[in-house]
Amino acid sequence: MASHCPHCKDRNLHPSRIEADLPALSCDGCGGSLLSLVAYRHWRENQPELAQSDGDGDGGKLDEVQDTSVALCCPKCRHFMTKFRLSADARNQIDLCVHCDEAWLDRGEWQLLDRLALAGRLTQVFTQPWQNRVRSTEAERRAEQLWSERLGTDYLRAQELREWLRGNAQARDILAYVNQVRDEIPR
Repeated sequence: MASHCPHCKDRNLHPSRIEADLPALSCDGCGGSLLSLVAYRHWRENQPELAQSDGDGDGGKLDEVQDTSVALCCPKCRHFMTKFRLSADARNQIDLCVHCDEAWLDRGEWQLLDRLALAGRLTQVFTQPWQNRVRSTEAERRAEQLWSERLGTDYLRAQELREWLRGNAQARDILAYVNQVRDEIPR
């Protein structure tokens, strides 16, 4: 029985290769690929030279790669696939069927994984610690953005003060002193 594309729904998936030794099932319509994580793990064992990243990126903007925003059903078992974020820098999500151990890669997502140096760590993206780190990085960046907006031109100076306090053995005493005069500061 032919598997239908989870994105296009009316097109059959056909055998293809994401990399020379990495088989997949692909759709001619949307360009997506269904990747067996069993095949991926076998491929990965034979690719020791792959660059690896921690997934946090460098905070820079990445070229946008088309991403399926709707819930997809696994073409093999018809269960809903779960979406996993790649990094705090990339908005893309990889869809995974936890029942079949199959991942759906939208057109260009394998290349995005490669640019993020995550092609060798794809299975780690599906772990709770990885997803927690992505959310934590995003939360830290949002908080810094809010402080930047709130403090305006004083933001850089406040950052310098924070870094100075982090390296200071008397940081708690200094903060207690500053806090003591807080009520004297006009609002």
